Amino acid sequence: MEIINLVTNEVNQNDYHFNKFTQNKIGILYIAPINIVPYDCLACDGYVLKIIDYKKLYSVIGTFFNQGTEESDEFRIPDYNISKRFLQPGKDVGTIYNAGLPNIWGEFNLGDSNNVWGSGAFYATGSGNWRNGGGSSSSERYIGFNASRCSGIYGSSSTVQPPSQIVHYCIKYK
Repeated sequence: MEIINLVTNEVNQNDYHFNKFTQNKIGILYIAPINIVPYDCLACDGYVLKIIDYKKLYSVIGTFFNQGTEESDEFRIPDYNISKRFLQPGKDVGTIYNAGLPNIWGEFNLGDSNNVWGSGAFYATGSGNWRNGGGSSSSERYIGFNASRCSGIYGSSSTVQPPSQIVHYCIKYK
C-alpha cells in the first residue's frame, strides 16, 4: 500500500532526530520475550565498547550513556537489562527518574474525653481503658494509621512497582 497525498510533514514532525543510519536501524532497541540476542545486536547490559569497533553505533548514540569512567576511545551502551529500570516514553529521552510515591499525610486530635478524630491516613478506632506502669487506670483513645486511606497505591505491593513483565532488551549495532 502506497501513501499518497500526505497533508502532514513526513519527516521530523515531532522534532525527532533522524540520522543516516536510521534506514539500517542502527541504535534501535529490540525487545525479546526470552534471553536471546540477534546476530546484529548487543544485549543492553551497559557494556563499554571501543569506538573503533562499533563506529556506526557510536555515531548514533555517542557518549550519551557514559558514566565518566570510560577512556576517550570508548563509549557505553545502555544498561536496561541489569538495572531493570522501567522504560518510559517521553520527549526528555535519557532522563532518569527516581522511584517515589505521593506523601502520606494526616492529623489527629484527641480532643476532650468524648471526642477523637483523624483525617488523611489517621482515623479513630474506638476508646477504652488501660493501666499505666504505676497501676492507675486512665482513658485511652485509639488512633489508627492506614496510608491506603489517602491513596489506593499503598498496600497493593511490597515495592514501588508499576505493572510490568520482564523482557530482554538489545540494541542494533550493524
